[in-house]
Amino acid sequence: MRMIKAILLLIIILTALTSCMTGRPAPIVGTPRTRSPGVPLQGSLVDNAYYMKADNSPQSFPVLFRGRTSRRGMYEPAEGVYLGAWLCAETSLRMFEYQAGRRHAVYVHEMQLSDEVPVTWLLHCIAAQATPLIIIHPDEVPCDEIPPSEMVIYLAQRLGSFNLPMFIVFFPEHDLMPAEYVIIFRYARSVFMAHAPLTAFVWSAPNASATPQNPFYPGHDAVDWVALELLAGRNSDGKKADIISELEDFYHAFQAHKPIMLLPLGISHFSRGDYTYRINETASDIRNIYNALRNFPRIGLIVYADAFTLSPDLWDDFSISAEPILTEAYREAISHEYFLSALETNARDATRFIRSAHHGYYWEGRIYVSTRTLETELNTTPPRQSTEINQQAFAESRHLSSLNISACPDRRVILIDGILD
Repeated sequence: MRMIKAILLLIIILTALTSCMTGRPAPIVGTPRTRSPGVPLQGSLVDNAYYMKADNSPQSFPVLFRGRTSRRGMYEPAEGVYLGAWLCAETSLRMFEYQAGRRHAVYVHEMQLSDEVPVTWLLHCIAAQATPLIIIHPDEVPCDEIPPSEMVIYLAQRLGSFNLPMFIVFFPEHDLMPAEYVIIFRYARSVFMAHAPLTAFVWSAPNASATPQNPFYPGHDAVDWVALELLAGRNSDGKKADIISELEDFYHAFQAHKPIMLLPLGISHFSRGDYTYRINETASDIRNIYNALRNFPRIGLIVYADAFTLSPDLWDDFSISAEPILTEAYREAISHEYFLSALETNARDATRFIRSAHHGYYWEGRIYVSTRTLETELNTTPPRQSTEINQQAFAESRHLSSLNISACPDRRVILIDGILD
């Protein structure tokens, strides 16, 4: 009996490991799983903010207004979002781009501080005309012979020798105290500036509630981009997280300071919570979420989590390349010219849109803008006549003749242009 139990345990372990190696989810022995690509939609990631309501009631839209000309962050696009992908080791850049139908501007590699530089992978990036994004983790087993400061110098020198633009995410996960982390991050940034000046340094936020006042934030002068992990996992009922709501507060906290990257973005199509595939629902969500993210102008890079497949300690499968329906949905989602396939290295200043902290409404062809947007963000006096929607005051656009206001139903956004010098 003990021998049988041991064999069963070995089968379970090997099955889980095989799922990681192949990039395909593996069933748990003895547990049936439902595969139902035709499962009806059970709500969208962005129902509340972006899609028309069936009862024809007022629909909230994000509001974007034109800001003043401001200096871009390092490699920040003047307009648009870089396409990025986080791939399994078995997935080649060429194959993924063939499936996606588009070149991607950025690819991801993880390493520990003492690891050798991934020369082969860097050469693949060069061949694909893509920009490397390298995530550097602390060593799991500290090296007593070489101090970490010397490892940072060696790594910066080796990467700098390639003379390539790249992104460096430094120590996104660690067990350091805030003061220690800030000192180490700022030291690494200064070393890379000296030996690899083409690298943009990225601060990975610990969660969506992080702000520039977070004790782990190294300071605006030491950070080129900020990154946020945005994964829409599913609970035991199959419901997924509302990642747009999670993103909004983080975005408003940093949009005035730094370009933002989603590292990674992922939408689960299978979870061990209920052992059900939701292929069609996730395909719809992928299209919707990429459309919605066009309304966050300071998001400059979206890295999709194709490498995030099921593993023994992970509940959700976010990958897309193993499912043709999801691959096609992703292909459609990124087909718009707003999504960019190549890095912009010309650091010219740009006039960009700013996302208002308050939503507006689009209803029966009429546009309503929050009086708080007018007063606090545009320094404009609201008209005397206002409309109350959901217990808040809004001004109808026809009473704001001094402003150029339009709505884009396809993009689900209200635009205010030509109002600031």
